[in-house]
Amino acid sequence: MLLADACAFMGGVAFFDGSTVYPVLLARLGAGDALIGFTRLVQTLGYTLPALVGSHYIHGMRYHKPYLLWTCAIGRVLLLTLPPALLLGGLHPSPLILVWVVASTGLFWLLDGACAVSWFDIVAKCIYERVRGRFFGVMQSIGGLFAIGAGLLVQAILAPRGLPYPANFALLAALWCVGALLSQLFLAMIREPAGDVDEEADKPGLAQYLRQIGPLFRTYPRLRRLVAARVLLDGAYMAAPFYVLFAQRSLHADLRTVGLYTMLLSAGRLAAGPFWGWLADRIGPGFAVRWVAVAVVAAPLAALGAAYGLPWLMPAVFVLMGATGDGLWMVLSTALLESVEARDRPLAIGVATMCQTPSAVYGPIGGLLTQSTSYPTVFALSAVAGLVGSVAAWRIGANQLAVAHTAQETEPAAAN
Repeated sequence: MLLADACAFMGGVAFFDGSTVYPVLLARLGAGDALIGFTRLVQTLGYTLPALVGSHYIHGMRYHKPYLLWTCAIGRVLLLTLPPALLLGGLHPSPLILVWVVASTGLFWLLDGACAVSWFDIVAKCIYERVRGRFFGVMQSIGGLFAIGAGLLVQAILAPRGLPYPANFALLAALWCVGALLSQLFLAMIREPAGDVDEEADKPGLAQYLRQIGPLFRTYPRLRRLVAARVLLDGAYMAAPFYVLFAQRSLHADLRTVGLYTMLLSAGRLAAGPFWGWLADRIGPGFAVRWVAVAVVAAPLAALGAAYGLPWLMPAVFVLMGATGDGLWMVLSTALLESVEARDRPLAIGVATMCQTPSAVYGPIGGLLTQSTSYPTVFALSAVAGLVGSVAAWRIGANQLAVAHTAQETEPAAAN
């Protein structure tokens, strides 16, 4: 059910993809590049800020599923307001409609971030460590397959002979709602194993809980390196909302091409998922992080090539975005889950998620720079940020925790 939940979620989100459909809709509603970049901040903050609060709330609980279900349900009910809002207000765009679209999607990601720690901890309890990479890889591939189907529908709906505006975007929002509701149904069917907690221990207050962050980083130095690499690599996504706008405004791509780009994102996800999962399980998540980082840098470099006389590179940008968007999240999550003890896992997930908060500024910076300079300038800065992140990723070593466990297991055998 975890796999079905993730695939329904990913397939639904593809109808309103943040790198293709969503920026085009916001531009149609009258948003400038600065506001479009700001939505990236809203999405990132929504996902990262509530993580530690959610981690503290579930501290000491054997079962997280009830909290997960209720939190997700609230955010997904808000999505149901998008289709009627677009139908009623899309023909005559106003600041109110624009604010509501940004707010409802922002609240969705806020509540999704609040329950992300619970979802990851349930994955860690249900999926054995030696196959987690393949689980995430299969999840990415099947989700990518559904997303390709979503891309075909996006292409047909946004085509010149498709539905007229705003019915086309309202239908895409409704299809996102269908994916979210199916995800909710599959979540309800999950059978969660009991967690290993000390029910007699007093639950610490939030301030006392947060004071454990420093000792956590000292205990698990690899966690610190993983967090640093993620924040730096996120800088390569500064240009993510602007690739499709560049293609429209500079390469004269039409709305149908936007649907094609959505398909290419999904194709990249589908093709790369099994490879990243195999790499993480067979060679190690730390090694997989390094090569995902290389692919992250390749996307803005391809966009730069498209801006300077090689427009045929533009499809490669979206394939690489699809391959690395979920791939980076997947291999870093696998590395994190294997790097900490089970008792420290919820706090570690919450801390790692919260530490991505600085990444929220990349979107507004990209938006302001595109309005004051040019798209190629932002592509170049994204490539530089990704290169710095890649250097940090290549410094992530093997899992010392696993090495320590292996040593503990071999010492008694040697003694015998």
